[in-house]
Order: sequence, then structure tokens, then C-alpha cells
Amino acid sequence: MEGEGLAQVSAALDVVYNASSSNQARSEAKTVKYKQDAPYWGWQLAHPSHGNNAVVRHFGLLLLQHSIQYNFINYDNNQKLAIKNWIVDLGTSVQPSDPHYLKEKIAILWVAVAKRIWGLELDRAAAATNSSSKSPVANKSSLFNGSNNNNNKHSEELDDDDSNSGNFDSDGWINMDELLVRMWESNPTTRELSLGVWRTLFEDLYILDDPVADKRASSLSAQCIEVVTAEPILNVMYEVPLKSLRKLRFGTEGWLNRWSSVLQECIERGFSDPEVAKFSLKLLQTLRTCLYWIFPLAIREANLLQRLSIALSCDNVDIKILAADCLHVLFTRTFSNDADFQAIIGAVFLPDGMRTLAQVYTSISIDIDHFDDKLYILSKKMVEMIVGLGEYLNLSKNRLPAETDLGQYLSLVLETTRHHSLVISGMSLQFWCSVLRVEKLNGKEQIEKLLPQLLELAAERCIKFEDVSEEHVSRQFLNMDFDTAPDTQVFLGNYRRFMEDIVRLIVCRLPADSMAYLENRMDLFFSSELGWQSLNSPKLEYAGNPAYFLAYSQFILVEAALRGVSRWKIWYNEPDKPQVLQKLSIIIERWCERLIAMSLHDPLLLRKHVQTLVQFAPLLRDVTQLMFRVLEKVLTACTFDYPPDATDDEREVIRDLRTSCGTELNRLAYMMPESLMQIYDDLERVIGETFASNKLSDHEAVAFKSFLLVVSQRSNINNKPEKFAKIVDPVLQSWTDEGTMKGLMDLPWFMERVGIVAIADYFRSRGVTADTDLLKAEMDQVGKDLKSELKSKWSALFPIRATRIFIQYTIEKLDHNSQEYKDLLALWKPRIQPILPHILQLVAQIEAYHNPANWTSLPAEVQSFVKYSCMERFWQVGVSTQTRDQFVDENVRAMHTLRDFADSVGHIIRYTREYAFLTLGSISQLEETMYEIPGMATNLWMALAGDSAGITSHSWRHMISLVLRNVIKNCPVYLMPSFLKEFLPPLLSKLDQVLLEKWEKVMQNGTVLVGDEDDASLSEEMMEEHLLRQLTAIVARLLIDLVGQLGGKAQPESSDPNNPQEVIRKTVLNNKEILAPFLTICTHIMSFRDNRCSFNSCLIMRNILSDILLKDPEVDNFICENVIKTCLDILNDKYFSEVHNEVGYVLTTVYTILRTRYQRPVQILLDQLPNVSGQTVSEFEIRLSSPKSLRQQRGEFLEFLAMARKSDSGDSYDMAKRESQQRKAEKQNEKKKLLTKKKTEDFIEAEEMEASMVNLFDEGYQ
Repeated sequence: MEGEGLAQVSAALDVVYNASSSNQARSEAKTVKYKQDAPYWGWQLAHPSHGNNAVVRHFGLLLLQHSIQYNFINYDNNQKLAIKNWIVDLGTSVQPSDPHYLKEKIAILWVAVAKRIWGLELDRAAAATNSSSKSPVANKSSLFNGSNNNNNKHSEELDDDDSNSGNFDSDGWINMDELLVRMWESNPTTRELSLGVWRTLFEDLYILDDPVADKRASSLSAQCIEVVTAEPILNVMYEVPLKSLRKLRFGTEGWLNRWSSVLQECIERGFSDPEVAKFSLKLLQTLRTCLYWIFPLAIREANLLQRLSIALSCDNVDIKILAADCLHVLFTRTFSNDADFQAIIGAVFLPDGMRTLAQVYTSISIDIDHFDDKLYILSKKMVEMIVGLGEYLNLSKNRLPAETDLGQYLSLVLETTRHHSLVISGMSLQFWCSVLRVEKLNGKEQIEKLLPQLLELAAERCIKFEDVSEEHVSRQFLNMDFDTAPDTQVFLGNYRRFMEDIVRLIVCRLPADSMAYLENRMDLFFSSELGWQSLNSPKLEYAGNPAYFLAYSQFILVEAALRGVSRWKIWYNEPDKPQVLQKLSIIIERWCERLIAMSLHDPLLLRKHVQTLVQFAPLLRDVTQLMFRVLEKVLTACTFDYPPDATDDEREVIRDLRTSCGTELNRLAYMMPESLMQIYDDLERVIGETFASNKLSDHEAVAFKSFLLVVSQRSNINNKPEKFAKIVDPVLQSWTDEGTMKGLMDLPWFMERVGIVAIADYFRSRGVTADTDLLKAEMDQVGKDLKSELKSKWSALFPIRATRIFIQYTIEKLDHNSQEYKDLLALWKPRIQPILPHILQLVAQIEAYHNPANWTSLPAEVQSFVKYSCMERFWQVGVSTQTRDQFVDENVRAMHTLRDFADSVGHIIRYTREYAFLTLGSISQLEETMYEIPGMATNLWMALAGDSAGITSHSWRHMISLVLRNVIKNCPVYLMPSFLKEFLPPLLSKLDQVLLEKWEKVMQNGTVLVGDEDDASLSEEMMEEHLLRQLTAIVARLLIDLVGQLGGKAQPESSDPNNPQEVIRKTVLNNKEILAPFLTICTHIMSFRDNRCSFNSCLIMRNILSDILLKDPEVDNFICENVIKTCLDILNDKYFSEVHNEVGYVLTTVYTILRTRYQRPVQILLDQLPNVSGQTVSEFEIRLSSPKSLRQQRGEFLEFLAMARKSDSGDSYDMAKRESQQRKAEKQNEKKKLLTKKKTEDFIEAEEMEASMVNLFDEGYQ
């Protein structure tokens, strides 16, 4: 029989590895692994004594793997013993010539068994210590035939008899430690394998979130501590030794001492020996996995700190990298005992320790022209370790020793900050910001001594590295660090902001000296040849031109310094504050004078120059004459002339300058309204003259009007209502004039107002048909005249932009309980409520315009034109496949053809819609103004989505960000229940329908993305899918707004009736008409093939389950029928492998709670798992119901499903999968090292578009 079995395996192998075999034949051949004797055949094939090649031996290991993964739980005691002993036999028989992957596979299988049985049932095992057991390694006769495996019940009976039979070894594997020690002492090959076993076990238990290890996490952790730690140390740490655990260990030495001793031997032999270096790497890899949980006393006794330090100083780069990793783990772990802290961390801060770190770091030399990846990795590891030590400078507990060489440590960190690699430099920036903020640190002599050097460095690095030449060494390092332009831009933005913050904090600490230094630095630059160029050139080259980016950096430094002085005024409370402030005021006024005296001509530099001048307002608001000169400078820039020969690009830059200066004008109004009110009449006159000169577009004129409005409403005057009415009423009244009302009446009139009729007449005169390529049809003079006429008309097409800006600018940042806000609310409410229906009608007409079904009455050529105008042509960082320059160039070329009509109409309609969205978001901040109108929830939703056929993913995303989320969050608490009951059901149902339809289309075409790709380099065919993923993410963010998310912002412990978030959450969860569509869409998002969104929807679901289960049978039934099935489907789909653990939590929570009342969950399991019997499920539930943590129960569930489906449970058997998990963990760790200026409160990243569009001073939408 044995020969026949091996013959079957041999035949199967021939089929599997024969290139001519069909896929069906291969699948049939692989069924050999389901044979009852497959694990025995696997042992036979894998054993080196049988002379099989590596491929055959690996196949044998796969047979053993399959038996452990899918059948082990149902094996009887003797079968488990056989599997275990066969693996031990393979482990003790490894040969030096065996391929690495075979050794790793044996270690993985060893751990797979150990996770299940090592130390199991120790109490029962102790009762049977005098019994004997026999090894079944060579006795295969009846272990895997039908006689001993009739059914699961018989297996249970065998297990029940185990305590009396003496065969406890399968439960506890009491001698595993002894076996590994013997292997350690036997020969170098088995010694290496023993290291692999421990490393793999520690990774599964502590790092990789392995569900099988999770089931026994507590006991396995205790057992690992027992065998790794020397017995004398355990006697010190535990008053009463755990005798049951003590039975697992072999000898008193403990693995940590063994490893440390051998590490010393390797050090003495030298790492130049390849075999020594190879083994040392394995040893350090194992140490790295356990240094953060082993008793610090054990680490001290093993003398590991000294030995790792020596390894760090060796000449082998690979050894140094792993030694740095180990030390970083050691230095960032917790220490509860001060003696341990002093012996490990304290020792590093002593002069010798600092000297060693400095020597190692400075010895690393990276030549960018002959780049060495390993040296660069080592540099990053070293800096991460060095900076990580800074956490101990501000501890109240575990104080550093008196001999601490703080000065040398700070100098070393500063040296890392100077590194040409901005990624390496950036690792220490958060450290410096923290040190400069903490009073007990920033006053230390060693820190103050370094501040001038740090300020000089920060000032040098406060440049836009995006504009620096590609040949610059820092840019070359960036090219090594980042694959995509968006990632680089995000990093550089954060890097610059951190450097600005360092300047700000140093100025706060040493204001007079720092300001004087920065002022002098600016003078030196603008006195130089480069400075002269920046001041006098009418148009600078930007890319790679230091005359531009160095001048720009001077203004950045001025702003950072001014913010530093503002902080100083709050922070400094010494008796000499008035004298110091007077001195600072002189410097600030002088600096402002010099900036005012500058005359810049380049639009981009002038724009930044104006922004910087406005930043003086908070500090010089009382120096009115000086600030009036700043105002004059701003007003002049607002009307910067367009050169008659300016190119389209140059006109665009100037337009941006004028728009930005309009923003700064309003910023001045916020900062110093009382001072400006003194000259209000003069301002009104000057602005009136400017209007009369026709130098301003309608868009630019709005900024001037809002400036007067803000000044009048934010100052203390008696006639605020009159001033308000004079500015606001003419704009709002235009909503009800005849032209506007007619344009909003129905779609044809709307199209006529937009100019479609005039364009259609012109197209007919040019003979344009539906088949005409507009890009090839040049625009004649008649077309140019029409375009000019329409353009002037479009600038005042509807008063939506002025309406939004007036509302938002007047109420921005006002406390809703303040009298100032209440007075404004009284002015706005009676004005907004009558025009709100018109705003909704405008939105409805724009949505109708995008629906092709509404074009059928139009001529064919006009339909073609309208269709093209509805195509979204936008550029967004990370979304568009083109660069911004390419996008602009293409549009510039189109401007000279007839396509420009379609582009322009499409732009103005989308622009108007965006501002309508923004306006609704602003109106939602006016308390009950919107919400008290009867039927508003329905009317609002119908306007937004009543005609939704033409709404694209991009438009839906904007609608959700700018309208829906704001409308929900800003609803007054007392109106929330009634409004949300009317608003949320159709909203959630529609969004669910939209996502389902779009994802179904993507799935039909085949997904090409995973969901966490970088945003660059997406082909056009990928774009819609990418935008859909963005839409799905913002919908998930909306769901978080409604109920929160596990791990996100904590919910209030007590029920506060006035807490908006709590009221929204309760409204959703306590009303089935809302909860039903909410659960539906949340469940669907879990199943969409986007890992990030699926993961976040799981967190949302986990956050509400305890509040909704067992409260309503209808809700329970829905969750049972939908959530359980969805979870089972996801867990059966390898695409979602990264989400499986979180889905496992959802499934386990739902199942364990609902099973306390219902039988239905069992039936669903049986329906979904047709190969599983009721008896098997009953046995599974017994294991599941044992007193365990949710994490352990999840492990039981995932293992059960894997066994039932013969699918991957997440148990880390596959080396490729383990490596993938490790790479993912390393990648996440690398991302943590990159600068992050702001952390979001939940796991979904904040939508950058939302932040940019809602911000009051966003230049792009003003």
C-alpha cells in the first residue's frame, strides 16, 4: 500500500510539473493532498534520506502543510503525534546543502504545530508525568486509515481519554524546548533551523497578527518568556514560580543567554568570515523579534547592549543594519524598573555611549554619484535609532543619569538634521519641535547653545525644494526615496512646514537675536546679485532658479518669525516683558518698512510679498499709518496691470496674483477692522473709483465688496445693518430679477442664459455638424467676438459666488453663542430664506443639464457640443495622468479652436455648481435658517440628486464633501431628529445605488487597481475606477460622520443631549428607516474591491454592533442575512487578504452575540459551507464559547473556516505570504518615519479637496 501511495504522488508530481499538462489535469493531480495518507507521504518525500530532489521534497512539505492547516483540528491524538514527530524528524535531519526555502518551510511547519499544541493542557499533562508514550515516527500502520478516524465524535473521545492515557505529549509538546536545544547543540545546520523556529514563532505571535497564534496568545506569550529567560531571572521576577510552565523549559540557561553567548563568539571570530556573518544575521533577526517583550533584567544579564553595540561598530553593513534595528527596538521599549532604565538607556546617554553612536553615524559616507542602497538604509536606521532616544529627555519617571552627555546627543541629532537627504533630515524635525515646545527642556544651556546653529540650518532649508534644480544633491536623494511626484510634493510640503515651525519656535525662545539674524540675512540676500534679479526682473524663470526660490524663502522666514513673536507674547511672562516687547516692536516696524519699500515686479514673488506684508497686521494693528501703507500695497497689487503682449500663461499668473491679493485684502479686514473703520469712507470712495475704472472683473469686485462688508460688520459701529444692507442687498436682489428667474425656470431657458443658443447659431454659420472635430476647427474673428461677449456675461451669470463669499466671510470663525454672530444671523436669515429656493433651482438645472436624456430636443450638432461640455476636464494632483503643465498646454492649444466654446461652457457650469455647493455649505452654518423651512430636507435632496443621471463620480464626491457632510454636521441639535429622518434615508439609498451600479460596471470590465496605489501614472482607462475609489472613500467618511469609527475619535461616555455627534449617532441607530439603508451601504462597501474602504467600513460596523444587536429582531435578521454572508464571502476571497483579520472581528462579534438568541447564524454557516456537518459546527461552537478574548475567538473562527473551505486561514505557512506581510509591515513603518504634519482623527485620510475648497482663504475658488 505504501508503494502504491508513493506511486500516486510521483504520478501527480509528473502532471503538476509537466509543462504540457492542462490546468484541469494539474488540479486533479493536486487532489493527492486530500488523501488520508498524504501527510505520511509528505514526510517520506521530504526526508533527505530518500534522495529526492528539492522540488519533490518541497512538494512533500506542502502535503504536510495541508494536513496541518485543514485537518489537524480533527485529528485524533495519535495522528497529531505522528505529524509532530515527522516534522521533528525532518527538522533534525536537515542538511547543510539543503536549499534555504526548504529549511524555512520546515521551520514554518514546526511553528504551525507548536502554535496549536505547545504547552496545551499543562495541568492535565502534569497529572500524567509518570505515564509513558511511544513515538509514532516510524510507525505509520494505522494512524491515517479509516479505523482510527471514523468520525469527529470518536476523535473527541480519544481527546477526553487523553488525561488518563498518558499520551499527553500531543497536547503539550512538553519536550519542544529540549528538542530545539539539542538541535542548537548538534550542528550548525540544525542550530540555524532552531533560530528560524523561534523567529517564526515570535513573528506570528507578536508581529504578524496571526489568527492561529491569537487563539493561544496569552499562554504562548507566557511560554516564550519562560524558555527565553534564564531561570535565575525568572526566580527574581516571579515570587512564586509557575511549575507548569517550568516543565516546558530545558535547562536553566534560557535562549537569550544562549543567543548572546554565540553572538559574542561571532564577534570574537569576526564578521569577515562569510559563515559567521551569515549565521549572525539569522541570530540578529531572531533577537530583533523579541527584545521588546523580554524582561530588561534578562537583557542586562545577557550583556546584549554591549554586544549589539560592538556589532553596530563592525565593518559588515548587513550586520550593522540589523544591529541598529535591534538597538532601536531596545531603546524604544518600555522600562518599568529604574535600574533597568539606567543600565540600558542611561548607559547610552553617557559620554562613551554617545561617542560610539557618533562614531558609527559619522563613519557612514554616501556618495550620491556611486549610490550604495545598503549604506543609505543603514543611515536611516541609525538616525531612527538616534532620534528615538530623544523620547527619554522629557520623562518624569526614569530620569537620565547626572552624567548624561546631553550636549553631545543634541549635536549628534543636529548632525542628522544637516543630512543632504531630506528624508533623513526630516526624521529629527518633530524632535526639535517637541524640544522647543517643552519648557523644562528649551531652557537648558546645551539646547540654547545649539539654537543659533539650528536657526541657521532651518533658514537654509525653508525653501521650496520643488523648484530647486534636479542636479541638487537633495533632489537626487528625493528621487531615490519617492517613486511618484505627489508623494514627493506631500513630503516636501511637510518638510518645509516643520522647518518653518522650528524657526517660529526659536524666535519665540530667542526673539530679539533671532529676528535680528533673520532681518540681516534678508538684507544680505536682497543686496546680492541674486536678490537684485529677484527684485527687478518682470518675469523670472521659476524652475531651478535660485533668484526665485531663495527670494521666496525670505518671505517664508519673515512669516515664521512673525508667528514666533505672536507666540512669545502669549508665552513670555517675565517682569521685563514690556521692555523686550518695545525692542521687538522696533525691529518689527523696521522690518515691515523695508518690505514695504521693496518694489517687486514678478507676479509670483509679488503675490508672496503681499501675503507676507499682511502677516504684520496682528503685531502692528495699532501702528495704523504703517498698516495703511500695507493696505495701499495690497490694493495696488489687486489691480496689477496685464501687459498688452502677455501670453496666456502670463495672464493666468497675473490673474492668480490679483485673486490672491483680494484674499489678503479680506484677511486685513479680519485682523484690524477697528483701524480700517476709521478710514471707511475713504476706502469706500477709493474702491468706488476702482470699480468705475473698469480695472476689475466681476469676480475681483466681489473681494472688494466683501472687504468693506467684513470691516463694517467686525468693527464696533452703530449702523451695521445699514452698511450690511448697502453691500449685500443689491447682490441678493439679483436672484429675483427677471433674467435670473427666467434662466432658472426650466432647462431650455437655462441653456439660453448660459449661451448655448448663441453658440449653436454660430456653429451653424460655420457648418459645424455632430461629426466635426472641434479641435481642428480654428476660431475666426466672429467666434472670438462671441467668446468675448459670452465671457463678460458669464462672469455675472448668477450671483452665487458673491452670495457664498458674503455669507462665509461675515460668519467665519465666530462663536455661535456670541452677540456678533447672533446679530449677523438676524441679518442673514430673512434674506437667505427667500432666495434659498432659487439656489436649489440653480443646482437642479445644472444637474439636469448633465443628463443626456434632456438633450433629445436639441439639434444633433448642439447635442454633440453639450455632450463635450459635460466632459470633466480638471487637473488634480494625484488624479490626473498629465502633469499640470501638460494639462495647461493642451487647454491653451484648444483656446484657439472651436472646442474652446465647449470647454468654456463646461467650465462655467461646473464652476457655478461648485460655488452652489459651497454656498449651501455656508448656509448650513446659519443655524436654523435652512433647517426650519418645511420640507427642506426633501427639496434639498431633490435639487442635488433628483436628476442624477449625469452626475459623475467626481461630482458626487464634491457634493458629499461640500454639501452633504456640512448639512448633516451643522444641523441644530433640536432639529436633527426630524431633519435627518427625512434627509438620510433617500440620501443613503441613493449613494448605495450609485456605488453598486458603478462597482458593478468596474467588476464587469475587470478591476485593475487594489485601492492603495500611488495616485500617479494612472492610464486613462484606470481613471474612472480611481475616481470611483475616491468616491467610495468619501462615502465611508460620511458614514463615519454619522456613527463614528472604531479607533477614531472617542464617543462621549455620558449621553450629552446637546452633543451633535451623539445626537446624530442616536438618530441613525434608533430609527430603522435610517439604520436600514445605513447598514446596507456599509455592508456593500465592505464587499467592494477596495481594501482601504473595506477595512474602514469594518471599523464602522464594529463601532455600532454592540449598540444595535439584540435590540430589534428585524435588525438582527438583516445583520444575520446580510452581514454574516458578506463576511463569509470576503473571507473566501484572497483579494481581501489584507482585510481578513478585521472582517474576522466583525463576523465573530455578530455570530457570538446573535447565537445567544437565534439559531439562524448556524443555518447560514451550514448553507454557506455545504461540506460541513452540523456536528462539526457544534464542536466549533464549543471551542468558540470557551472563555476567550475576541481576538482568540476570531482565531478560532478563521481556522474553522479555513478547515471547512480548505482555504487560507491566515496562518502563516506560505513563505511568499509571510514575506508579503513582513514587507507590508516594513512599508507601514517606513511611512511612519516620513513627516506627517497633521494626524487625522480617524483611519481614513482627510479629503484634501474638502480642505482646499471650504477654507475661507482658498484662492482657487475666490
